[in-house]
Amino acid sequence: MKIHAYILTWNESDIIGLVIKHYQKFCDKITIMDNHSSDGTDKIAKSMGCEVRKFGTRYFDDAENMKVKNECWKGSDADWVIVCDADEVLCTLPADFWPSRIKGYLLVNTKDVTIFRTQGWQIMSDSMPENDLLEITNGYPFDNYSKNIIFNPKEIKEINYNPGAHRCNPVGNVVWSNETLYVLHYKHIGGLQRTIHRYRQYRRRMSANNRKNGWGIHYNQNDAKLKAEWEERMSKSKPLI
Repeated sequence: MKIHAYILTWNESDIIGLVIKHYQKFCDKITIMDNHSSDGTDKIAKSMGCEVRKFGTRYFDDAENMKVKNECWKGSDADWVIVCDADEVLCTLPADFWPSRIKGYLLVNTKDVTIFRTQGWQIMSDSMPENDLLEITNGYPFDNYSKNIIFNPKEIKEINYNPGAHRCNPVGNVVWSNETLYVLHYKHIGGLQRTIHRYRQYRRRMSANNRKNGWGIHYNQNDAKLKAEWEERMSKSKPLI
């Protein structure tokens, strides 16, 4: 079984090494689709053996991101592709979710299946992991991040993600799994100030297209609202396992 991962990045230098390390446990090839990072994200990825492709402009534009996710995997000879953002981590079920076991899990659970259902899990933490992302798994179920990030490129001809890739409309031999994989979302780790800084960065580079369509408007929250939201999310967080 062969698995290829396509990971979208922009200025992820504080986390990209751990993301790549996670996916290298079960992926045969990792391609970084980089939106013109300026903090050395691309250099870190190359040093870890990843292919790096640039895309888009220096603005945050969900239309460009959507286009990349809908096209970057085409032509892959893998049995499964993973198409995700740099803060999204694929795992198996909570009782047995360690990444090195994903290939075995897929071999057992994928007869006739061509695309997996997922459960999103919002990870919350005041700290950053040191050696492995899965050092931190506290959070809560969050259906908005139940993204269908893994599918069979030999059977799925078009994935048709919407802006943000929260939903898709696949075309081809579409057979949904009965089993569910987890997508752990690591945007909100490293404390409130890291989140505030990240949101400010995205506000500054928001494209006119995003503003016109109302895409990514959550990045327009002021610091006070972000703080209140952070505290509310932390209060409902619990261990995944």
